[in-house]
Amino acid sequence: MAITKTTQLVFASVYPKRDSSAASTTNAGNPGIHIREIITLDDTNDDQLPISSHNERNIWRYVEDGGAATDLSSEDTLVQTIAGAIWS
Repeated sequence: MAITKTTQLVFASVYPKRDSSAASTTNAGNPGIHIREIITLDDTNDDQLPISSHNERNIWRYVEDGGAATDLSSEDTLVQTIAGAIWS
């Protein structure tokens, strides 16, 4: 009776930086990524599952302005590739 969680990336887009005069150490000075995912929870022993939820979120280069870079290690490979291309 183990519940499994799967995440499917269904959409990713890149936003241009919000402020062309902002420092590159700020989120406003870097492009952002908007993603849409489907998160599914399932258990083969439960007749009321699976259940899915749609999730949208933005990913910014930094956790906070002047702070550490956002950890992308748990993101979809495509999101990591996009981030590597726009934030290098």
